[in-house]
Amino acid sequence: SNFYEWFKDPSNGYKKGYCLDKDILFKGNRIYSPETCSFVPSEINCMFQDTSSTRGKYPIGVRKSKGRYAARCCFYDKHTHLGYYKTPEEAFNAYKTAKESYIKEVAATFYNDGKITKRVYDAMVQYIVEITD
Repeated sequence: SNFYEWFKDPSNGYKKGYCLDKDILFKGNRIYSPETCSFVPSEINCMFQDTSSTRGKYPIGVRKSKGRYAARCCFYDKHTHLGYYKTPEEAFNAYKTAKESYIKEVAATFYNDGKITKRVYDAMVQYIVEITD
């Protein structure tokens, strides 16, 4: 019942249609609690989904193409090619730079528009994309 009271309190970021997220505040979190969860629009929730099961053997944001390693990232629901690289690590680094920049941009926009809490904003601007994601 405590979680329910927290859940429906608008000061915690709850808005109709928002997603309850457990991964933004604490990467890899598996516990649903007021301390570990946040409410976010679906556009933000999708940015942090685990795609490791469908990705294959390469790091996140990387695929092999024509003997090289291609990096691509999704910005505003559109896949963007970031370039070709000699190694998967180089391609991942291009992805990492682009993704972290995009997360910060979205965080600023949504926070300035009053759509996310300061707590979510802070977590997003500090978020680090890792090769093991």
